[in-house]
Amino acid sequence: MIYTIEATAEVIVENTDDNASVLSFLGNRNIIIPVRANIKAGINLPQVDDVTIEGDKVYFTLPDPIIEIGSTKILYDQIVDDVTGLRDKFTSREEAEISRVGRNKIKATLSKFDLIAPAQERAEIFLMGVANKLGYTACFKARPSYNEKDLVKFVKE
Repeated sequence: MIYTIEATAEVIVENTDDNASVLSFLGNRNIIIPVRANIKAGINLPQVDDVTIEGDKVYFTLPDPIIEIGSTKILYDQIVDDVTGLRDKFTSREEAEISRVGRNKIKATLSKFDLIAPAQERAEIFLMGVANKLGYTACFKARPSYNEKDLVKFVKE
């Protein structure tokens, strides 16, 4: 696996207790939690199996990219909460559950990070270097274009 691009994603997750809850007459409970994760994208080189050699040229077809979202981290020093009246503060368990929402939010916004084309381009540069060392000229078949739904499928859990 060659990870060729990395980005940091940060999202804000808001949680407000349901106003219709029985406890709402005791006061409100709101929290805003910033969540950060490192994202890596790359190509699994052992999956490059469509390789053709014709004379001094070697033709490659890259496999679909892989996106890895590192563990999400709650930015505890930036949490803002508003707990009024007789209500309990948010527990660390509740905060962790809310951070899972942040991970899903990051997944849903992967297209904003422009990960795929640069990852493919850098993998091609790497393979060009290998081909040149072996005395070949590397050629690549056209890269497919991907939409937002495809990106979520590429996330390695």
